[in-house]
Order: sequence, then structure tokens, then C-alpha cells
Amino acid sequence: MRNLMCILLIQLIVSCGQASKKDDKSLKQETFTRLEVPSSTIDKSRLVYDNKISIWTLDGEKFSGYALTYFPDGTIKQKMGILEGRKQNETIDWYPDGQVKHIAHYHKGKLHGEKKTWSADSRHLLISHLNYNSGKLHGVQKKWYSTGELFKVLNMNMGKEEGIQKAFRENGDLFANYEAKDGRNYGLKRAFLCVGLEDEVVQYEN
Repeated sequence: MRNLMCILLIQLIVSCGQASKKDDKSLKQETFTRLEVPSSTIDKSRLVYDNKISIWTLDGEKFSGYALTYFPDGTIKQKMGILEGRKQNETIDWYPDGQVKHIAHYHKGKLHGEKKTWSADSRHLLISHLNYNSGKLHGVQKKWYSTGELFKVLNMNMGKEEGIQKAFRENGDLFANYEAKDGRNYGLKRAFLCVGLEDEVVQYEN
């Protein structure tokens, strides 16, 4: 009897370990070898974008290099990396005062890795830190109020909620707190939450 219990205990430990490995694998960020974008630059207005195939071209050829956009006063507004016609590596946007507005990372035209956004005021606070995997929200997503207080912490798995989701009022009080698992939600959930994550929208309903 004692031997049987030991065998069952070992099987339980092994199965739990396998489940843990499976969960870790599902949330693992797919990694790519960083591709180098040529250092040449061009005014973005000279490029043509084909919406049907999502390709940037110059004189009918796929462009590789950096596309630049400027404010009316001549200061830089955006620098976008492009390789073989598709967004690659960093795209950086600036405010008119020269402060960085967005930094997003791409791989072969799709958001991949971090995308950060800063406030437009003089404090230049980080107000959004999103993570993508092959164009889909993946991993921990955070947003802050313009005053700097934490607003939302979401956990995503390839564009879908998975794990603990939280939202806070500006005074720090917890507003929503629930776990998303197997397509269902468990815990305190507010219909008002309706979280828009820029390129992805996660809709919360009762």
C-alpha cells in the first residue's frame, strides 16, 4: 500500500511539472534573429504604401532603409525602419518639442516585442507598455494614468486574455480583479472597464 501511494505521488508531481512546462511554453515570446535595416534615409512622402499587400515601395521597388517624417518647422516627427517593403525593428515617433512619443518594434511588418508610449506633458511619463508577439498582444500589458498612477495590468496570450487582469482607480483603489482562464472569467469584473490597447481592443462585458 505504501509503495502504491509513493507511485501515485510521483505521478502527480510529474504531471504537475509537465502542466507547468506547457503553460510556460504557451506564454513564451517567439524570438527572431534581428534583421539589419540599411542606414539610408528617405522622406516618407516619396514612398507608396500598398494596403492590399502591406508593402512600402519606391519607384515600384520594395524599399529598405529609414522613412522620415517632419513637423512643419523641420524637426523630426517619425523615423520608421523598413526592410524589403515591410516595417522592421524600431519605429520612433516624437512630439513637436522633441520628446519621444512612441517606440515600437516590428518584425517583417508585424508588431513584435515592446511598444511604449509617453505623455505629452513636461513630465514625459511612461503611460503605456505593451508587449507583442507576431502582431498580437502577448504577455504583460500595462497602462498608467497621465498623472503616473497605475491604471491597468493585463495578461494576454496571443491576443486573448489569460491569467490575472486588474484595473485601478486613479486614487489607487482596485476597480477590477479577475482571472481569465479557458475562455471564462473568475472574480470581480466591471463592464465599464472596456480596455482599448491601441492596436488591439479587448472588450469587457457583463
